[in-house]
Amino acid sequence: MKKLLNIGLMFMLVVSLTTVVFAEDNEFLTTIDWNNRHHVEFYGELTGALAREYPDIAKTYSIGRSWRERDLWVVELSSRVKSEEEKAPIAIIGNIHGGEHESAETTAYTAWWLATNYGKDSTATEILDNYIIYVLPVMNPDGYEQSFVYPCRQNLRPTDHNGDGVPFGDPYKDVNGDGIIAEVYTGARDSDPKDRKFIGMESPDFDKNGIPGDDWIGSDIDLNRTFNYMWNRYDGITEIGAKYATRSGPSPASEPEVKVVQNFLIKHPVYALATLHTGIQCVLFPWCYSPEPTADHDFMETVSRDMAKAITKGTGRPFYFKQSYHDYPTTAELIDWAYGRLSIHSYTIEVYSGGPHGTGNIENYCTWGNELPPEDWIYMGRWQGLDDVWFLNTSRAKMTGQAPPDQAIMCEGVKDGLLVMIKSEPHGDGPIVPDYLEYY
Repeated sequence: MKKLLNIGLMFMLVVSLTTVVFAEDNEFLTTIDWNNRHHVEFYGELTGALAREYPDIAKTYSIGRSWRERDLWVVELSSRVKSEEEKAPIAIIGNIHGGEHESAETTAYTAWWLATNYGKDSTATEILDNYIIYVLPVMNPDGYEQSFVYPCRQNLRPTDHNGDGVPFGDPYKDVNGDGIIAEVYTGARDSDPKDRKFIGMESPDFDKNGIPGDDWIGSDIDLNRTFNYMWNRYDGITEIGAKYATRSGPSPASEPEVKVVQNFLIKHPVYALATLHTGIQCVLFPWCYSPEPTADHDFMETVSRDMAKAITKGTGRPFYFKQSYHDYPTTAELIDWAYGRLSIHSYTIEVYSGGPHGTGNIENYCTWGNELPPEDWIYMGRWQGLDDVWFLNTSRAKMTGQAPPDQAIMCEGVKDGLLVMIKSEPHGDGPIVPDYLEYY
């Protein structure tokens, strides 16, 4: 009898704790401020809460880890109305470039919207009844979090930038306490800004070599030049056959973040894929490396156009579309790898370009329409043994860690564009995984 009583008490305790966890998850999911900027831990908390709160439609798991052992969390969304074989899988991947925080926010929002609106909104319900949606909000978690100090496009492969044998030995640091990492110049007090000489970045000069901030935290590698398709062929600056300096990594798919995404898509081939970025406001499609049209050019161009229209309508901001090569030529991008290796219809969505609308061509006009903070020159005089030092606080540095205005509207509008992509599938023969593709 005593044993049965103990079992009953344990059962009640488990139920009680589960109820508390679910209550916390519900509060978390219903109080997210999508106008806020979130640290990288938020995305693990979000994907985990979705799986616990909506266990019938959401599963969360790590597909691998970054250089700094941060998990790459995927949330898999689908209802049980149909079997997996009857559904078209789709992938959405955010934040290949760490400093492009808005790409992670909009990707995560889409997963959150689909899960929290299933059974309430007819579109969300229809999608999860007919598709499997894989969402990876942050592919570059190290670069993402480092960008709360200063924008870091790259991953964090240990790198010795100044050749002293110590990786990351002279990182940026806010020395004067204004909360901004400044560019450091020298020039007379009455000098014209254009005549001042750039000498480094704000730092205590940890390695004492006289050059502040010359061994920053961040690699030289662009993860979106490192996929195993047309690797290291050329870019828009160098000649064909020349190396991307060190941007492409030491070998194809050399970086753990790239390896796990390639492996995941080989194991979970999808009909369509979107990768989200910032820098312009545009929808791009393959090829990136060639001006030649793909076999699916007309289809992907039409979907890109319709996505751009939906995002424009949802955000109230202008977006355009084009083949990626005509933005600027690159090689070894995710969308070229996905289409070239696996026949996945692939798109890059550039979700945000800060600043007022320009004039002239559509690229200049397609911006968010906000005013960015002005740059400031601050005369420091003698600083760390150097004479006539100036600090330049750039607009970019001032925006570090800050969300742009109307980020929630951005999230909603980009979600609408992603829904267009999802509903365009299945189209054609679907993904094809060649038997020669290797896992890493």
